[in-house]
Amino acid sequence: MAQLYTIKCPKCGRVFNVLKGVTMSWDFSRPIPKNLQEDTPFNCPDCNHQMCVNDKIFQDCVVVIMHLD
Repeated sequence: MAQLYTIKCPKCGRVFNVLKGVTMSWDFSRPIPKNLQEDTPFNCPDCNHQMCVNDKIFQDCVVVIMHLD
């Protein structure tokens, strides 16, 4: 299942979206792209602050989580 996270950057305050995981319509014969894997870090589009879904502080940065099928 994919999750669309709305994140508020702890460094600059920018609110942005991050997609992690895959939808049910994904072709599982292909590997999951690295950028969709939860352990792959992502950067804030404004200040380039790096975060990861697995970071302890991550949950404090989440504004909304939308689960996608």
